[in-house]
Amino acid sequence: MIYTFSDPAFLDDPSAQLARMRADGPVVKVRIPIVGAIWMTTTDEAARKLLKSPEIFRRDPEPITGKSLARQFWWMPSSIKPMLNTMIVQDDPAHKRQRRLVELAFARATIEDLRPRIEGMADRLLDDLSGDPVDIVRQYTRRLPFLAICALLGIPDAAHDSLTRRIAPLSHVTNPLSAIRAVLSLRGVHRDFRALFAEARAEPPGPGLISALVHTEEDGDSLSEDEILSLTLLLFLAGHETSVHLINNAIVALCEASDLRAHFKAHPETRNLMIEEFVRHASPVMVTKAMFAAEDTDILGAPIKKGEMVTAGLIAANHDPARVDNPGAFQPERRPNAHLGFGFGPHVCLGMQLARIETEVALDRLVARHPDLALARPVTWMKRPGLRGPASVHLNLAG
Repeated sequence: MIYTFSDPAFLDDPSAQLARMRADGPVVKVRIPIVGAIWMTTTDEAARKLLKSPEIFRRDPEPITGKSLARQFWWMPSSIKPMLNTMIVQDDPAHKRQRRLVELAFARATIEDLRPRIEGMADRLLDDLSGDPVDIVRQYTRRLPFLAICALLGIPDAAHDSLTRRIAPLSHVTNPLSAIRAVLSLRGVHRDFRALFAEARAEPPGPGLISALVHTEEDGDSLSEDEILSLTLLLFLAGHETSVHLINNAIVALCEASDLRAHFKAHPETRNLMIEEFVRHASPVMVTKAMFAAEDTDILGAPIKKGEMVTAGLIAANHDPARVDNPGAFQPERRPNAHLGFGFGPHVCLGMQLARIETEVALDRLVARHPDLALARPVTWMKRPGLRGPASVHLNLAG
């Protein structure tokens, strides 16, 4: 049987399908749009084995199939090419080298220092809310992570409107036509970013991740402009989308369960645990990027042939009863909570701390102002492959 993730019933409550998948074995076939049918792990143990075996399961297909991603997608326009060579599709030693330099840059751009600025952003966005009901995604939860990433990178306020217009199509890719629109919009994004890189390079090291990236050097090694561009795009695409859907899922959960909302308000000292449970329970990123088997192998006895594609089912791992006690229940102070919502192993998410801060701030500011918020309409799920989040969230702020 080949499973899919597009059924609204699955997105609303994945537990029944995940149980059927586990019963079929540690890996099952799933259909991913554009990519096709590939293997996916169904348990926490299988996902961890896959993600901690980078010598067997490779991100770059060229040593295995003889074709790099750039060659496989030769027909794509040049504007998409930087995304075919980003860190998430690299193996060591290339991945290790780039990640080391990026981590040095991140160390200079301390994430926790951004919290007061993100709080100010949230307050200003909430000041401007309008409508009855309020489209909280359009007015708040999509805007806040965008502004936070701009602050992290050091992008000036004057560039926000232009960048917003050009980035927006990338968040609505559900079919070939929308994909074409998104690709065309990238041309302007590239020009904007390259101009910012040139400005940062011409100045002494200053605040912001872009400045840190262009000036980071270790033992004579530094990041190329194309590497900086691919990382910047990755932050806006992968990082931004993860935060948006995590926040939206959390808002829906708080609206649907008054006891959770009361717990969030009454126990600020344990909100960090609640954020981790939102990540685990909702699993906004359901699967990892697909990997290629470098040789004939197996995952917990399930045979995988050389060249076959395998993805780690993060949502399956996060709801595996062999690892998680009562996985279908949301426990706001769950301990331990070793979820895989941000991945695992050498490719664990670089932006996870930013996502945690954005989510905590977004919920704190919203609930403080509107303690009786409630859903105005039933939730419908978006159709982005591999992501789980509401397409829209309309709220009655007075309950």
